[in-house]
Amino acid sequence: MLHIREALPSDSSALSVLSTQLGYPVTPEVMHTRLTHTPDANRALFVAEQSNQVLAALEVATMFAWESGDWAEIRGLVVLETARSQGIGAALVDHAKQWTRAKGHTKLRVRTNETRTRTHQFYERLGFTKTKSQRVYDIAV
Repeated sequence: MLHIREALPSDSSALSVLSTQLGYPVTPEVMHTRLTHTPDANRALFVAEQSNQVLAALEVATMFAWESGDWAEIRGLVVLETARSQGIGAALVDHAKQWTRAKGHTKLRVRTNETRTRTHQFYERLGFTKTKSQRVYDIAV
């Protein structure tokens, strides 16, 4: 049976594997440091586990922009490569929807890389609608 709960620092190793599979390599030690930061009531990191094994993770956060108001946003979702296409990602998205409603928001947004076409199809199957495309630019400071 799939169980969804908030992530704990003891999930550091599993989350470092998931983050690496998502394309963001990180050591378990760095992940542990990230997970021990002061909790923020405006964001949550959920894991889906089965038989005491973490199979997936989803981060959701409340967002605000002066020009468009507030919403909740999936900041990252990844399912272990060996556990994909089993409904785990959809279960986590449903959990994020519940969290969003509990926070008083009526919109859940997700952003995904243009190259992740399988991911686009996943979100569209769940009822998400593409509302815009954009580019992201970074600069070292």
